[in-house]
Amino acid sequence: MATTPPIIARNKGVPHLTARKYDRPVASAQICEELKKGRSLDSICKAEGLPSVGAFLEWVEKDDPAGIAADYAHAREIGYALLADEIVALSDKTHEWVTVHALDPQTGDPVYDDKGEPVLKKMLLPLNSDVIAHKRVQIDTRKWMLSKMLPKVYGDKITQEHTGSNGGPIALAAVDLKNLSDEELENMSRLLAKAGQK
Repeated sequence: MATTPPIIARNKGVPHLTARKYDRPVASAQICEELKKGRSLDSICKAEGLPSVGAFLEWVEKDDPAGIAADYAHAREIGYALLADEIVALSDKTHEWVTVHALDPQTGDPVYDDKGEPVLKKMLLPLNSDVIAHKRVQIDTRKWMLSKMLPKVYGDKITQEHTGSNGGPIALAAVDLKNLSDEELENMSRLLAKAGQK
């Protein structure tokens, strides 16, 4: 008599994790198209008919369907490029259209139409300090994401150079063994023996 694996025995009636519940090529293509628009993977995978984030990332890891890993990487690059564009758009915005109640110019009271509904009008107003602070957080978040996701393009470039005195090459000095004491020679001998053992 064959026994069933414990994971299936505990989850009777639940499809096995490897069961094909989705049309993978169609779902993968749909997810990648949305990623190209700059949407998050989490928000995309919440849509009906699409796999969970974990399931989709498993497909990417296994490259099943074939080519999904490359398609995913390409879609992410395009989505991240849109994030960079958003940074520029957010920082360029100095005014915002706001819908406000129309006011009577003589009394300053709100104006209502014949049905008793308030009359609304759009006004172009400069951004206030709260909006500016919020935009700063949005920009910083996008900059951080880009620096971590595409460090070669958007990361901070750090170069380290080692130079000798006055910016010249590093000078290597030879050790004169003749002037070392017996104790110093023994220490050096022990160090060399340790280095030779590794």
